[in-house]
Amino acid sequence: MNPWSLEANLETVVLDLLYLSSFILMGTVLRRYVKFFQRYLIPNNFIAGFIALFVGTQGMGWIDLHADRLILYVYHFLALTFIALGLRQKKTKWGRGPLSKSLAALSSYLLQAIIGLSVALLLFYTIKPDLFTGIGLVLPLGFGMGPGLAATIAGSWEKYGFINGAQVGLTFATVGYMYAFFAGIALINWGIRNKKTALIKGMDHIDENIRRGVHKKGEGPSAGKLSLTTEAIEPMAFHLAAIGFVYLLTYKIVGYLAVLMENNGLGELTATLWGFHFVVGLLLAILIRNILDWTGKAYVIDEGLMTRGMGLFLDYLVVGAIAGISLSVIGYYWLPILIMTLLAGPATMAMLYYLCYRAFDDYHFERFIELFGEMTGTINSALVLLRITDPEFRTPVAEDAVYGSGISLFLGFPMLYALNIPFLHFNGSMMGYWVTLGFITGYWVFLLLLWRGIGFIHFKKKPSPPSK
Repeated sequence: MNPWSLEANLETVVLDLLYLSSFILMGTVLRRYVKFFQRYLIPNNFIAGFIALFVGTQGMGWIDLHADRLILYVYHFLALTFIALGLRQKKTKWGRGPLSKSLAALSSYLLQAIIGLSVALLLFYTIKPDLFTGIGLVLPLGFGMGPGLAATIAGSWEKYGFINGAQVGLTFATVGYMYAFFAGIALINWGIRNKKTALIKGMDHIDENIRRGVHKKGEGPSAGKLSLTTEAIEPMAFHLAAIGFVYLLTYKIVGYLAVLMENNGLGELTATLWGFHFVVGLLLAILIRNILDWTGKAYVIDEGLMTRGMGLFLDYLVVGAIAGISLSVIGYYWLPILIMTLLAGPATMAMLYYLCYRAFDDYHFERFIELFGEMTGTINSALVLLRITDPEFRTPVAEDAVYGSGISLFLGFPMLYALNIPFLHFNGSMMGYWVTLGFITGYWVFLLLLWRGIGFIHFKKKPSPPSK
């Protein structure tokens, strides 16, 4: 599947986006008035995605909302989200928190990969010899890295025999979201009852505006500042244009690299290159942001407006990802998906709880909730959960989470490479999966030992700080 080639006319594409917009409105209304959604703080985009799934081509078929197109939208929204993240702001203060957060996240990726691949190998050698073993490697992509990356990379493996790989990635991501919100809310309730939260003394402390998802008139926080005069240009248009410009550069650079690889006999790797286009976009965005900071021109970028742009693309990404799930794909892969997700959720929860009380000096439970929300969903679901325990973001957890995620991306390159070992070097043969399992297991053990060696993790339980 070529993510830049779509067999559809302009009318179809525009209608798809209009339908997704309408579902977001429906999700907002339901969150505002349905107590169930308020109780579990289910995001509007999550509600909207399931509405789209129900009425779309994969569900009742009332609306032409085909999965092949939705997967492509997710691919592009992913890159736009990361570009906005890179352009948003430059961090001036680095401490222990972001690095510990990134190491905890990377440990989660590796644990999920070990679980997924181990289950896939076991099924292959016992009751499902026709199983595409690479499905085990999709688990950390869907759980830990989100729907965009899961669909993109798993889709690139379809040429090796992974039937409907992109949709399998979306399925894992959706199950991860369910863990994030339903298990996450249950964990928060447990933490509040057991006095583990530093700021919240009871569930009645959760602001009603957060539950409804709508601020009453005059109560809403500022969305950002106008960094340019509206007489010259609408500032939000400028920010979206900046994101679009970086994406254009990304397309040109990745396209040039792809041609260069093909001319040097590496054509088989171009699909993988296009699958990681969002990384190129992020690096370009960070470079441009640093140039603006260095030249003193960064004032044209407002953090608030750029955050709004990032949230915009992320909301549409989530709706498109859930709507793109194929129920027939779930039926075909139901056994491995069921076993892997049943094991991965509790294992991720247990490991992160253990690490957060040993690798951080403060706000252990808040950091645990943020990490669990991110390692089963996305940074979006993580911040939603964190806001319950830290309504005003008074703790450093939110900032550490955002910058730790950026560090995780770079520290995670060896793991992303490892996930592609069976395809890059073994043409999808079983030997490649065993090599990958050995590599990620060794890397996981090495990471934990290194982490302990530099004094960032302690194997004796540290007491929680007093509540503030």
